[in-house]
Amino acid sequence: MTDQPPPLPHGYLRPGLWLDRFDLGNGMLLQAQWDSGMPFQRTGEVTGAVEDPLPLLPDGAVLRLDRKDGSSRTVVAALPGLLVRLEVANRMTTVDAVGSDLAAVEALVAQVVAGAEQVTAAPEGEVRMAFWSGTANGGMESSRRVAAPSWAEAAVNYPGRTRQALAPLMAATDMSGRAGRLVLWHGVPGTGKTTAVRALSREWADWCRPHYVMDPERLFAEPQYLLQVAGIDEDEDDADGRWRLVVAEDCDEYLRSDAKVRAGASLGRLLNLCDGILGHGLKVLVLLTTNEDVGRLHPAITRPGRCLSQVEFELLSPVEAQAWLGEEVVAPDRPTTLAELYALREERAHPTDPLAAEFGGYL
Repeated sequence: MTDQPPPLPHGYLRPGLWLDRFDLGNGMLLQAQWDSGMPFQRTGEVTGAVEDPLPLLPDGAVLRLDRKDGSSRTVVAALPGLLVRLEVANRMTTVDAVGSDLAAVEALVAQVVAGAEQVTAAPEGEVRMAFWSGTANGGMESSRRVAAPSWAEAAVNYPGRTRQALAPLMAATDMSGRAGRLVLWHGVPGTGKTTAVRALSREWADWCRPHYVMDPERLFAEPQYLLQVAGIDEDEDDADGRWRLVVAEDCDEYLRSDAKVRAGASLGRLLNLCDGILGHGLKVLVLLTTNEDVGRLHPAITRPGRCLSQVEFELLSPVEAQAWLGEEVVAPDRPTTLAELYALREERAHPTDPLAAEFGGYL
């Protein structure tokens, strides 16, 4: 190993290596591999964009490139026998390193990734959630922090049977060895399914990453998009061992008893991801929510062994609603949605208002 970083003049690539300016950072790593005796390469990735990648560089690193293009930024730095590239784009931080010694390359990537994870870690009360939307070539992923209550905080929002059914799922720490990979939550609008999704994401944050699909109708209709969200193209060497929780809300169209007629092959793809060949070997769980009654769902969805968890989000009884509201507001004398209780407590509705009899909104 040399005492000084390899000579890589800023912005220079050897003759014959033609690259677009957007690939300059990658080109510098390729040149180091070909011309400077650095055959080993490793990559790491962190969900979340660091504001400034420079503090992540190890002591003694010599900056070779610092390019900013819109919201993207690429930094390349050299160390004795090593070259590292950091890219911040699409709310992701990617680390690539090449070098003459494999152990040194792996240690460098691990150090920078650990620093990036610490910087991008969500504060208490938040989780980092990936968001997916379909494109012409599959899907595009972004991420952001989402406010998420703990289960201890959220549990009071649910009636007894719903709370008891959710508790074991919230306490789970691993899903290895479980055959069923489908989580099915059903109940009328306003019963707190979305709130429970956020609470589950927080409780599972140490071992599972939530991936929220904004267009499930497209996800299950387009195989390439589905494969991307499931992480089937992820390099096993770069994987951190975490599970993926794929969340798709309001999936009524794919779950009804006539789903095969209405949605074509979409139902089959969904089931194949959960417990078929498509999902074999993947650490993927699928959480679907629906406003439909379980009796109207397709029997293939609810058959024994398919669902890891199947929970009905019930209305709160008058007694439960009054306990939730406290003494300051009088609860309705009928079963009530969680959304209605929030409306009453925040004085957005009045118990005698005809609109209060309607089921609540998104919650």
